[in-house]
Amino acid sequence: MTASNIRQQILEHIETLPGEQVKSLLLTWLTGTSASLEDFERLLTNQPTQTTEESLEYGEIDAALNFQPLTEAQMVQQSQSALEAYRRTGSGVTHNRVREWADSLGTEQERPCPR
Repeated sequence: MTASNIRQQILEHIETLPGEQVKSLLLTWLTGTSASLEDFERLLTNQPTQTTEESLEYGEIDAALNFQPLTEAQMVQQSQSALEAYRRTGSGVTHNRVREWADSLGTEQERPCPR
C-alpha cells in the first residue's frame, strides 16, 4: 500500500474519532513507536470505536436552560471548588436528597435540583 493510500485511510478513520481519543492515539504513536505511517495505521486499526454512550458530552445547564459543554479541566475545577467549599463550611447535599431528586426526574412530580 502506498503512503498516499495509508494517509487517506488514516484521515478517514481519524475524522470519526473524538478529540481525546485522537490525542491519546497520537501520543502513543509519537512516544511508543518508530512514528512511521505503518505504525500509526496499525495503532489506528486496533483502536476501539467509541459507542454513542461513551462519546456523550459533559456540561451543565445554564440559567436559560441551555446546555453548556465543559472541558475536563473545567469539570475538575468545579469539583475542586465544591470540595473546598464543603471543607470550609461543612454543608452539602445529602446522598438521599440527591437520590430523591434523581428518582423524580421524568415523573409528574419532578423535584427541584437540591443545592
